[in-house]
Amino acid sequence: MTPERIKAAEKFGAALHDLTNEVEMWQTNKNRAAAASFGIALDHHAAIVFLMKNTFYSSSFALLRILFETYLRGLWLKHCATDAQVSGFFRGDEPPKTMIVEIESTEAFKSGVLSRIKKANWNAMCDFTHTGGLHLQRWQSQDAVEPTFEPDELEECLNCAELFGVMAGLELVQLSKSGSDGADVLQLMKSRWP
Repeated sequence: MTPERIKAAEKFGAALHDLTNEVEMWQTNKNRAAAASFGIALDHHAAIVFLMKNTFYSSSFALLRILFETYLRGLWLKHCATDAQVSGFFRGDEPPKTMIVEIESTEAFKSGVLSRIKKANWNAMCDFTHTGGLHLQRWQSQDAVEPTFEPDELEECLNCAELFGVMAGLELVQLSKSGSDGADVLQLMKSRWP
């Protein structure tokens, strides 16, 4: 990670925070549960940037699955969960195993991108979260046991964190009482990925 890339990630994170902080929304259990999930996802995004800046790469990779899963749970709570399911979730119930299928049955996610991301990356994300073989491999140099992450892997991790962070921010802003469509968050996303 170059200092310039980290500085850009910090600037992006600060702009995202400014756009998503203190969103005023209707105080329903559903909104509160979804907003909490998206807020936690934004925290995970910020933590990944912080960890990358301080070269804690293993922990950055471990948080990617958690960030993705937190974003998915927020989507399910916002777009799919019944009031009874939201109440159960607050009490510790797990979301259904069909969570992604339910999310992708909504108009906004019918393209199936979430299930494709999960299918292509879930095993690797789990390996990094649970210290599997892929993670151990990144700690093997020719002469020592030490972190050996490739620059393109670090960039991919940071890109994923920024993408899931901004998508969580978009969903959060769209809960606003003002009826915001999140155009300012979309503009931030387009400034990062034209």
